[in-house]
Amino acid sequence: MGVTTDEDIHVHCPNCSNKRLFDCGLSSEGIIKIKCPCCKAVSVINLQHVTEHQRRKKLKAYQKVAISLHKDY
Repeated sequence: MGVTTDEDIHVHCPNCSNKRLFDCGLSSEGIIKIKCPCCKAVSVINLQHVTEHQRRKKLKAYQKVAISLHKDY
């Protein structure tokens, strides 16, 4: 198994509580069909939607940090 970085996204299973179905990078593209080892459901995941959501989430977190740092000065 490879080493994960801050740029990796942990994709969860949309059908069960498996929080780490697989990892992908922020620049990953395409559609993946994958079977969850926990619930055995086959899911089709569009990586474009996953990565866009994660980019927005990270951007909001960075903006909050920048605002709080700005208020401290």
